[in-house]
Amino acid sequence: MSIILQSTYRIRTAYIFVLIFIFALPSFGQKKAKLIYPKGTITTSDVLPQVLKAEVIGIQDGDTIELKFVFTGKKAGHRKDMPLRIRFLHVNSPERGKPYYKVAKQFTSDLCFRKVVQIRHEGNFDRYGRLLGELVLPDGKVLNKELVKKGYAVHFKKYSSSAEYSNLEIQARNKKIGIWSLEQVNLGKL
Repeated sequence: MSIILQSTYRIRTAYIFVLIFIFALPSFGQKKAKLIYPKGTITTSDVLPQVLKAEVIGIQDGDTIELKFVFTGKKAGHRKDMPLRIRFLHVNSPERGKPYYKVAKQFTSDLCFRKVVQIRHEGNFDRYGRLLGELVLPDGKVLNKELVKKGYAVHFKKYSSSAEYSNLEIQARNKKIGIWSLEQVNLGKL
């Protein structure tokens, strides 16, 4: 009797493995899933408009957002055919797990999520396929500057020599607001 049960168990197990193999096989070899949007709801282009306006559909952290705009140009790298990510120029906000990470991310979300914004850019991308730019809010304020003013980001001197951003950081540090209220500022990997 136990030989019959063992045989039945082996047949069922083999059958399950065959089904898994058949259904999983088509997914092997695919690099990434293409996002499917209802026709006309997302702009797709292989050229970046000089004046880029789009809705913010994702907040990665305090200094990186995602737009309802798919860029198919070569400069997008591995993010080609995916919603365009914007890395804010001149600033660096705390990384995940660091103090003020959640505050900076929430601040960015509160000001721009699900809003149509304008991105000022020069067409430059970082190594992760993110467009580098300044985010102009519907009220005309620049989110990058607002983050530094509130002490939720620092002037990213490694990649920016802007005197304006440097002065905004000095003002926030003197007021001891945001990250400057901490004894020691450590934003994580820079």
